[in-house]
Parts: sequence; C-alpha cells; structure tokens
Amino acid sequence: MSEFFLHLELDNSGIKARIIEQDYKHTIIKDTFTVLFNDMPDVKQGGEEEDLDLFNRGVDIIAKELDLTSCSKATIFISDRLISFRNLELPFNSEKKIRQILPFELETHLPYNNEPCITDFHMLGFTNSSDESKLILSASITQSLVEKYFLKLDEYDITPSMITPIGYAAAIGFLSMTLKLNELKSLSTFAFLYACDSEITLILIKEKKPCAVRTIANYNISSDRLAVFVEQTIIGFNLRTGEKNYFDVVVGMDENIHNGNQISNAFVIKPGTNLGNRAQSGMKFDSNVLLSHISSEKPAQYLFNFCKGKYGTNSFFKTYLPNIAVSAVLLLFAFVLLLISVGLDNKNLKSQISDIDNQARLIFKTSFPGKTKIHDPYLQMQANVKSFMKNSNAKKKPGSLTGLDNLKIVQIIGELSQKIDDSIDIDISRFLFNKEQLVVSGSTDNFNNVDKIKSKIESSQIFKTVNISSAAADKKGNRVKFKFIIEM
Repeated sequence: MSEFFLHLELDNSGIKARIIEQDYKHTIIKDTFTVLFNDMPDVKQGGEEEDLDLFNRGVDIIAKELDLTSCSKATIFISDRLISFRNLELPFNSEKKIRQILPFELETHLPYNNEPCITDFHMLGFTNSSDESKLILSASITQSLVEKYFLKLDEYDITPSMITPIGYAAAIGFLSMTLKLNELKSLSTFAFLYACDSEITLILIKEKKPCAVRTIANYNISSDRLAVFVEQTIIGFNLRTGEKNYFDVVVGMDENIHNGNQISNAFVIKPGTNLGNRAQSGMKFDSNVLLSHISSEKPAQYLFNFCKGKYGTNSFFKTYLPNIAVSAVLLLFAFVLLLISVGLDNKNLKSQISDIDNQARLIFKTSFPGKTKIHDPYLQMQANVKSFMKNSNAKKKPGSLTGLDNLKIVQIIGELSQKIDDSIDIDISRFLFNKEQLVVSGSTDNFNNVDKIKSKIESSQIFKTVNISSAAADKKGNRVKFKFIIEM
C-alpha cells in the first residue's frame, strides 16, 4: 500500500518541498515547489533563530501552494552545518554502553553551550591500530531546533518521521545504489562530495561504511582549494586509523548549482596523492535522485535520524517490541502451566469420581443381588428403595399405627393405662411420640415391676416391640427409674 509524505530540503537559499508517494517498490514525486528566502520580505539570516523564522514562513507559503492534507509524515533534510559530527575512540563495542557514556564523551566537544542535544551514532567496525580502540561516528543537534520543526509542522497535522543532515543522507543514498547496481558494486572505498550553492559536505566511506564528515562553505571555492580540502581530510583519517587508504571521488549535486562544473572537475585538474584511481574520480550524480529515495519507511543502514526519544515516531509496538516479546513469552508460559495444572486437577477429579462410582456399584450389588444390569447405580438404588418402602407399607398389619389412620395419641395413652393395672406402683414422668416410636420414662418401687410393665405393654396389639433402654435405682435407693422405647 502506497503512502504520501512531505519531503523538505533546507539550505541557505530556501526550502525545496516535494510530495512523494512511496510503496515497497516505487517512489513517485507527485508535486514540487521551491521557496526562495530572498523572495520573502524583511529577510534576515545569520543565526539559528533567523533560520527557524525563515523555516516557519517558508512552510506557510508551501502549505498555500501544495495540498498537504494527504501527508501525515515528513522527512526533513537540514544543512550539515547545523550538525556536529565527531569521530570517537572507545574501548568497547556494546551499543548499550556507548549510549550510556556518549553524552559524557561529547560534553566537551559540542559547540552548543550546554544546550540539551539529540545524538545519533553508528559503529565503524574499525580499530585504531595503536591501541585497538573501537571507532564510532556520532552526529549531534540541539534539541530546541528539532522541537521547533515539530511544532511548526504540527500546525498542519504533519509529524516529522526523519530529520537528517542532507549531504550525509545523499551519501547514504549513493551507498545504497552501489549495493544494487552492478557497475557500482566494486566501489567500496570512496569520498562522496555533496554540493549545494551554500556549502559542500565531504563524507569518507571506507568498506561501504561512512567514517568521517566535514563541511565547508561553497562561495566560489576554487578547484585547487577544494582538492586540498579533500586531501587533508583523507590524510587526517589515515593518521587516525594508522592505515593508508585510497579514495575514489564521487560528486552528488543539483544540476542547477552555479559552480557545478568547477566542483566536478576539481579532481581531474589536481588529483591528490591519496585520491586513488583518477579514471573513476569525478563521477557525478544528481542529488535529487539520491535524496528522493530516503525516508523513514525505508530506513537505510548508517543513516542518522534525530527523531529520537520523545520526538521518536516509532509506534508503541516497535518501541517496546523486546519488552512485549518477553511479556508474551512469560504469559504463554504461565498459560501453559495453568492448562497443565487444570488438566492434572481434572484427571484427579475424574479418578475420584470413578472410585466413588465403583463404590456405589459395589453397594448396589450387595444391597440388590438380584439386579444384574447396572446403568446408573444412584438412580437405580433410589428407585429400588422407594419401591421397597412402598411394598413394606402395604404389608403392614391392619392393627398397626400406620394402618389405623384415625388412631390418636389419647387412644395410645388409654391403651397403656389398660395394660398396666392399678396393682403396679408406677409414675410416668415423660411420654414422647416421634415417627412411630414411643419413649416412656418413669419410676416404680422395684426392679421386678420393670419386667412386669414391659410384659404388660408387649401384650398390646398396637405395640410392636418394647425395649428397656435403662433401669436404675435413684439416689435415695427407694425407687427404680426406667426408660422404655416402644416401636409401634
């Protein structure tokens, strides 16, 4: 799916704006407009504040000429003179450690009067032959400058996704071309010159890695001076690395630059002793083509981007991808453990249920030996017990309490009175009837009378059995207390 973004190139002369449509395979320039600062009234130049004022006014003019509603992101190419490039030597190559100590290493080297800075870097992969220290290339910019770019574009609902030095970005664009074009694949160590009307930026590339950056003003610079500038930069790099590197020269510039021929011919007129093969020196490429392919959607290796920290445009997922991945793995591991635990509990419960079912079948077979087919021992046992109780109730004697529905408690007491004659000394202290069972407590004068009372009660038709629950002399010893449990 294609996406539109705003492409801005800033230099001392003005702002070149393009609306670019880009997908995974193609880059198409849909519209373009250039604002020249000299055409603005009351133009003042010479400082960062003035540059920002020109930028703000220039963006307002661009918004009137181009339809920016299709753009939600912007790539901003700023002057290399606003960037502080530094080569550092460190005793380790851990990116985490470098990020921790880099602000302290750069503190005394940056010309920003202790202003907060945003720094990006990449490791060169080379070592200093004298002490084996690792070399890195860093680029720093004041945070306030980045913030003001964000604030201005936010007025048009556009968020910068990349802020990068223009000359260095052109060199990265050419470096990407060398990886794709067969005729350039052999070109691995070269000096790339980016030239515009106000400045010239030199980027040394060794073994396809940008390793040094210098910028000079381009105000009618002579060929001799330009060649000396390049040669001195190469000599300085060779002294730093302790090696003798030879660099071909590649020039990237707008075809409309006023002294283009003078710049591109500088290395044919006066090649330096460190400038490699003269036949390949002086190759020239259109910087517009090199820069149009640069965007945050297709990040190139070794490209600096000052959209970092709170100005970063990465999504939450991209920013915290390592943490999200670790959390997802831990969550998955916890979920697997939970499933294992639930599975084990389920297995134990099934085992317990199976044991209880086996016990129920065993009880059913013991209680009902005539039943051979057992489907559900619980339901079958319940049905058989109900059937047995029903049959037992139907077979009770007609004289039983159940058969005598109209029999009342008074009649039961009357039956007891008739069976126990007046010749027996008896006192009834408790009379309790509950669920076809009668409990009678009292006292008599001797133990023989207890047996007589039991025999008398058993002779009744409505009492089934009589059990002596207890019989004992009281504390005075002149009475015998008893308790009968009578089944109806």
